[in-house]
Amino acid sequence: MTVFNLFCLIYLALNQEWEECKDETLGDFLSEMNPYLWNAEMSADPTWYEEFKEFMQGKEIGTDFGFKHAQNYLKSISYYPDLVRFLSEYDEESWVDGAHQLLNYLRGDEASV
Repeated sequence: MTVFNLFCLIYLALNQEWEECKDETLGDFLSEMNPYLWNAEMSADPTWYEEFKEFMQGKEIGTDFGFKHAQNYLKSISYYPDLVRFLSEYDEESWVDGAHQLLNYLRGDEASV
């Protein structure tokens, strides 16, 4: 899993939560974070992905597929406080399952999604 894949996974997890709660603050963040707007490894507002890459500098994505990093990243965002609460329904097992689904999709194995 690459840093950009982890960024996308965070976006997808948060977007799934937004679909359920329609929280305005979360929606604002997601519109700025959107990694699928451009045909490049960046976010809708390029600052978010650049800051995420800085956050990830020196960190390895281990067997938890960045679950702890995702939580810590969301805790570090002061402009949109308490975003981490939107990951509260995820535990490490469900996060890893989501990571496998994303990676299978990216490999073209859409039947696994």
